[in-house]
Amino acid sequence: MNWKNILKYLLFFAVGVAIFWWVYRDLDTEELMGSLKELNYFWLALSVLLGITAHFLRAVRWNLLIHPLGYNPKLHNSFLAVLILYLTNLIIPRAGEVTRCTVLAKYEKIPATKLIGTVIVERIADVIALVFFAIIIFFTNLDVFQRFFDTHPEMQQGFSELLSIRNILILIALATIGIGTLIFLNKNSNNKLIQKIQKLKNEFFEGLKSVLQLKKKGLFIFHTIIIYLIYFLMLFLVFFAFEPTSHLTVRVGLVTFLLSGFAMMVPVQGGIGAWHFLVIESLTIYGIERVDAKIFALIAHTSTNLIYLVIGVIALILLPVFNPKK
Repeated sequence: MNWKNILKYLLFFAVGVAIFWWVYRDLDTEELMGSLKELNYFWLALSVLLGITAHFLRAVRWNLLIHPLGYNPKLHNSFLAVLILYLTNLIIPRAGEVTRCTVLAKYEKIPATKLIGTVIVERIADVIALVFFAIIIFFTNLDVFQRFFDTHPEMQQGFSELLSIRNILILIALATIGIGTLIFLNKNSNNKLIQKIQKLKNEFFEGLKSVLQLKKKGLFIFHTIIIYLIYFLMLFLVFFAFEPTSHLTVRVGLVTFLLSGFAMMVPVQGGIGAWHFLVIESLTIYGIERVDAKIFALIAHTSTNLIYLVIGVIALILLPVFNPKK
């Protein structure tokens, strides 16, 4: 990684920390400590356990895509690689996907480019699932989102700009460049460097085609739906752990889940700052006191990312233990 990328990630992290400080600058420490003492840690532990279950199901789903390529990675290696994914994302946003492919490639002797192709298939499935859930949640809670955008017109403007003609033209330009590159590679296939690139390209597309060769498509879709339901339950169960939010309904949980999901699009480690802000704003719409909403967001975010950190480090330790010959 070059200095330019390091500075970029440090800048994103600094922005996240700045947003976090701005959100929590007036939070009373004694009130926070009092709330932590009164937490129902059973629900918090159950939320964490569900999170680990979701990661395990991600590993199972990943193996479903890898099997058609002619490889049979051990499930525990795929699971540990997924755990390392989340650990990496806490340090370098978006780098976790490449890291898990590199880890599994090392321990299972599978070309990393093929694995990256399967990961892209996974991500496409995740986006489709997320859009599906988002449409349902959005149109069944139009009044809530209208109040949110009325309170934060800058957010509405941001979403409008996301779908602007400029961004659409950029996407078209990128697609054109991609197609042009593929044509160039095909026409210059005698060059040794081009041949090496061609090999990587073929391995990559072989990974992408794994979804077409998938024999258990229904099981793959089932796992995708279950994973996102678990993600929702992870957040919803924390409501019960904190007395001021313990009365909130599934509808409130779904809206909060959707808005917090937008925060994860921001390239900041763990969504710090942005995640807290959107969760707080969504809870205040439903009448939760701002100070209570801040404490809830802090509890939910910290418990999730702390467990990602701990189990990610454990996964790094266990990989060479489970694979002593590699």
